[in-house]
Amino acid sequence: MMNDKKLQAAEEPRMAETSDGSVIIVGAGQAGGEAAMSLRRDGFNGKICLIGKEAYPPYERPPLSKKALIGELPFDRLILRTAEAYAAAGIKLILDQAVASIDPSSSSVVLQDARRMPFSHCILATGASARRMRIPGAELPGVLVLRGIDDTTALQSKIKSGLRVVVAGGGYLGLEAAASASKLGAAVTVIEAGKAILQRSTSTISAHALLARHQAASVNIITGESIERIDGVESAEQVLLSSGRTIPADLVLIAIGAIPETQLAQDIGIICDNGIVVDESCRTNIPNIFAIGDCANHFNTRYGRHLRFESVQSATFQARCASAAIVGKKQPPPRIPYFWSEQFDAKLQIAGFVDPSVPVVDILAGDPASDFAVYRFQEGILAAVETVNRPRDFVLAQTLIGRSDVQVPVA
Repeated sequence: MMNDKKLQAAEEPRMAETSDGSVIIVGAGQAGGEAAMSLRRDGFNGKICLIGKEAYPPYERPPLSKKALIGELPFDRLILRTAEAYAAAGIKLILDQAVASIDPSSSSVVLQDARRMPFSHCILATGASARRMRIPGAELPGVLVLRGIDDTTALQSKIKSGLRVVVAGGGYLGLEAAASASKLGAAVTVIEAGKAILQRSTSTISAHALLARHQAASVNIITGESIERIDGVESAEQVLLSSGRTIPADLVLIAIGAIPETQLAQDIGIICDNGIVVDESCRTNIPNIFAIGDCANHFNTRYGRHLRFESVQSATFQARCASAAIVGKKQPPPRIPYFWSEQFDAKLQIAGFVDPSVPVVDILAGDPASDFAVYRFQEGILAAVETVNRPRDFVLAQTLIGRSDVQVPVA
């Protein structure tokens, strides 16, 4: 467990040395792309190089398990900015190329093709990778993950009406993909090792409401069991559960979480603990190296602790924090965490943070079968709110988080 007080000395915000120089951003996802543009907006006049190991400019990932998977949203509409837009902003974009190592002594990165590039500041926006299952059969054809455009393309090419799909994991990604596969006509089974879906992510009320929607769509949800083995000759054919029963499977999607990409940081002695540990300004323990997005365990001044949130809002906010630090601007005020999910007819929106070590009291307003809100109180304070199909209530509730005088509507 990280000692936040011990790290506090390294977390004091510092002013930047310059508004020019050369910034290298490792990782061309949403966080990396936002960091590059934020630097220009903040007046950084030096060189900016954005390096990504995928073949695409920064794009939106949340739709990959939702509208993009079912074909309602073309992949080209996921691209946040074209390569031409980065060029127009004076940002060099290097795609389909990984960074092999970082040399802090010479302030340079070495690319996979052996090119060495110097920097005055480096921003690690390496994201997270899909957690794999270490079980027999996990490497069979037909066993897939969902993290990027290429993963969604692979899934799209296989999912069809009548296909038997087993999803390992009852978190947001697994449930979103299950809903999408069901819409495409597949016969879907979700295997969740915990006692319930979304056990650590939402209130019991919201989890039950989403479970009911999956069951109404004939998605088979199995909880309290894990996959012990994937059987097949040339491709996946069935999964063996911990209870001993088998489930037929033409395709197995592994959706059991993500692992922050920290290897580059670890290799040079940067402190890592559930991600790359950074201060309020997203600075690591090496002063001219920052980390943002899914790979970063950020010191959140609102909550007085390090937190790693995997969300678009977190990625863009941290990008702006790092940019402000590099150009010497005041840090932006902390934001209330925000997350959303779509499953069948339900749009779930969540704001706030629930401390898992503190008892929570949930108050329901509305009907879980249609639209509702859950107000989550800890020690008399509104800590978080969850709404399904209630956008107006959600916007209002966000302004009330952190207050003790909240009057919860009766419906």
